[in-house]
Amino acid sequence: TDGVSDASLTMTDVSSTMSAFMRTTKRRVLIDMLTTKLNAAGCTPWRVLITDAISVKVLSSVAKMSDLADVGVSVVENIELTRAPQPSLDGVYFITPSEKSVRALIADCDARVHRKAHVFFTSPASQGVLRLIKSSPTCVSMLGNCSELNLEYVAVDQHGFSVMMDGALRETFGAGCEASQAQARALDMISARLATVLVSLGEIPAIRYMAKVGHRTSDVSRGVADRLDRIVTGLLRAKGAEAAKNSPTCDVLIVDRSVDVIAPVIHEWTYESMVHDLLDVKNGVYRYKITTNAGEQEKDAVLGDDDSLWTELRHAHIAEVLTTLADKTRAFAHIGPQGTGTRDLTTGQLKRAVEALPRVLEQRAKLSVHASIASEINVLLQSCALSEVGRLEQDVVYGDATSKDIAYLFNTLDEKGIRLPMVEKLRLLLCYVASHPQKIDAAEKSRWCKQTGLTASDVDILEKLELLGVKVLKDKASQSYFSSSTKASRPKVLERTGEGSDWDLYKFLPTIAGLIADIDSGALDGTEYPSIGSESGSNVAAAAASAAMLSPTKAKSVRTRTEASWATRTSSAESIGGESDTTDSSAAATASRHRRADSSASNRASKRATRRLIVFIVGGMTRGELREAHTLSKTLHREVLIGSTSLENPASFVEKLASLSTTVGRQYERVDLSGL
Repeated sequence: TDGVSDASLTMTDVSSTMSAFMRTTKRRVLIDMLTTKLNAAGCTPWRVLITDAISVKVLSSVAKMSDLADVGVSVVENIELTRAPQPSLDGVYFITPSEKSVRALIADCDARVHRKAHVFFTSPASQGVLRLIKSSPTCVSMLGNCSELNLEYVAVDQHGFSVMMDGALRETFGAGCEASQAQARALDMISARLATVLVSLGEIPAIRYMAKVGHRTSDVSRGVADRLDRIVTGLLRAKGAEAAKNSPTCDVLIVDRSVDVIAPVIHEWTYESMVHDLLDVKNGVYRYKITTNAGEQEKDAVLGDDDSLWTELRHAHIAEVLTTLADKTRAFAHIGPQGTGTRDLTTGQLKRAVEALPRVLEQRAKLSVHASIASEINVLLQSCALSEVGRLEQDVVYGDATSKDIAYLFNTLDEKGIRLPMVEKLRLLLCYVASHPQKIDAAEKSRWCKQTGLTASDVDILEKLELLGVKVLKDKASQSYFSSSTKASRPKVLERTGEGSDWDLYKFLPTIAGLIADIDSGALDGTEYPSIGSESGSNVAAAAASAAMLSPTKAKSVRTRTEASWATRTSSAESIGGESDTTDSSAAATASRHRRADSSASNRASKRATRRLIVFIVGGMTRGELREAHTLSKTLHREVLIGSTSLENPASFVEKLASLSTTVGRQYERVDLSGL
């Protein structure tokens, strides 16, 4: 074969069930980078794709090896490893603009590892990086492309993304990090990567942020918001369209983990949340055992969008999942060679049954996997009495239970011989101190150690919530005999209503869901969540600038420019920040293409009600919050995205919470924003 053909590109016109966000992200890689730009530069029909530690995560979140093969990629290699020269093939370098990756690129060019080098940076390259490239004549002569793709995030699923900063909670809220250089570097990196999301989606944001962390101002949320606004302004200015800021195309709310410290530790009772909470599932892969004639074997199952049963059940309550799986198992018992459904079939019916057999066997295999998962979850629920723990959690966070009830549950379980894991005890106590302020002192901590079996260092983790703005410790006023009750200072915890709210243990609703609903209705408090910049939909000059911004123009090479480019929306990427050269008939067509076709949304009163809504959480998001983005996208008839620095499960969040008093370890490269 001669590599990729135009006909093969139809595979990138992905399923209609894929969200606009995921579809756009995927097309940025497969069309903008690996097809349009490479074909225009005369790239070899087959090419080698070289990635680094960050870009490979971006790539793997949206494309499979079969997708890459369809656009002419013969192999994917790691730039940090020694590789055999392939001088007859072009090398496509999808890398971060870090000094380490750029030096590896230059070394490849000096060694003539590939015929040409097509370089695509995941985010804007600093002047220092560009000077480094220009310092190598060999590298410059071999460049077929040198562009900023602006794609430095991982698509977690159809409505979620991560900017891959696993240590952000410690780097932004750790003891002693406030106003430090380490915190500033982390905020720079967060905002730079968040900007690539907006660039990829072709959005001009109306930015709001959380002004307070509990009882003090939020420098973290404001810091990210200010930096993001500065980046957007710089990119627009470079395009001569700074006035377009007055005509935003999406709503962005920036908060941090202090907005809701209960959500990361409380038990969620939907299928996906329980799988990642209770089972050892890494990178979406569930490992299980089957017994065959050859003996016991280990197998892996990928829990993702390609598994129709997973997508059907992932956000369902666990009780509903168990019922559905039981019903499907009974239905499959009457299908296929082993069931009664093949008896007395006509020739035509038998032919259709045989043709459907591969699909039936695949569905049966997936059903077997999920039955195994559900069974494992059910065993854990029973052995650890998690239903009782979850019921008490709900009572605690809504003020219907006290510390005495917690102690009583622990004692009762001990008497029954049920050994509750220490992390489960700690999560329940975290729910308590997060919803009952100023309850902990030295005497209380000592009592908890005796009653729970937790160590002093375990109980000390409760105090770490203070760094997230939660008043955990008793102050002198609260210890006074004449002190008033702390009930009035308890945080507001939202309660689920409507569909699904009648399920047991399904009362808790993450705060994020309420904020999204308030943004949509225009009821979000402007004092607690102020805006950055102004918005004016009637500004004619701004509208004209925005139209010019959206019109298709050829992207500039980063080899010659001196400022970061805010590239155009294109028909393939549907984005402002892509490097595609494809055109569309009008700015209006490209501006509206990524909007939902839902007719009910088009009838809403204001333009704000139909534009994309993005909530970003510094410090990690939960799968329960991610679920709300899916749910609210349907109920609000607008695309809701939720992003964060990382995706957490309860155990990982508790571990990171425990590390908040330790010295910040990772040092991010300083993001050069001077060109903006």
